[in-house]
Amino acid sequence: MIIPCPEDFKDYSRYPLTITLAVLNVFIFILIFSGASSSLTSSPVLQKDGLILTGRLYYQYLQTLPADELYNKPQWVLQMGSLNAEHMGLLGAYALRDSRFLEKGESLAYRGDQVQVASWRKDISEFRKKYQEQLLYRFGLSAGAKGPLSWFTYQFSHSNWIHLLSNLSFLVLIGAAVEVMAGSQMLLIVYLLGGCAGGLGFLLSDLHGTVPMVGASASISALLAFYCLAEMRARVRFLYFASPMPGHYGAIFLPTLLIIPLFLVVDIANLWSTPEGIGGGVAYAAHIGGSVLGAVFGMAYRGRSIQTASQN
Repeated sequence: MIIPCPEDFKDYSRYPLTITLAVLNVFIFILIFSGASSSLTSSPVLQKDGLILTGRLYYQYLQTLPADELYNKPQWVLQMGSLNAEHMGLLGAYALRDSRFLEKGESLAYRGDQVQVASWRKDISEFRKKYQEQLLYRFGLSAGAKGPLSWFTYQFSHSNWIHLLSNLSFLVLIGAAVEVMAGSQMLLIVYLLGGCAGGLGFLLSDLHGTVPMVGASASISALLAFYCLAEMRARVRFLYFASPMPGHYGAIFLPTLLIIPLFLVVDIANLWSTPEGIGGGVAYAAHIGGSVLGAVFGMAYRGRSIQTASQN
């Protein structure tokens, strides 16, 4: 493991906003999300048989779509076999992420056991109601929940302690470096606008998804890209850890541009390798969106710094 750590954190007064953002994320998590339980886990729709039935009904729904809408579906969705229960379970999981199906699904006419279908309609209606009552849905960003405030509230929302602490570790390490280099105002601008750019990237990659995005990772990706491009020629401290044995951990000074293959390129590779519409719990498209915004601001900051230095 190797991560950038440009600052030595001896003088906390140099990065007050970084500390404030970290404390704010922790405070919001404890106040709102810590201890919140989900009532969805017991939903019949999420059980094995419920997913298979949902997949079979979704398969029928796909047959009613015009060719242009089918063209926009992931190729693997169109290749599912209706007689394969495993395929239908996977298709059912995808169906629950399709906002258009959830909006229309209850009212469509389906073939098959109508008693079973009627029970499914009741279950899916209850599932939708409970889903929209979830705190992460209300504070997160998705195609179904994208009010003006959602673009910002999602940046301060986290699903669990591991999610929170992993994001905060990078926020403190990189946020402090950006704040010392460019100031608190620039840190806040890149953090918030980077989060918005990440949200746009997420929505464009999942136009009709129902799963909300939460977390500060898009904002942090923007800060990473900003620092990388603004301090392009610098050599900064990286912390490495291979094992607890002496000589297998410590600090080393490397080029700032190493951040690109370590983090940003990895996001692109993961985005390409993840099956479209399913995902693995990480919004790689949001990371890329935030990185693009951060890179643009980083190059602009570097250009302005060079111009100012030449004038002096």
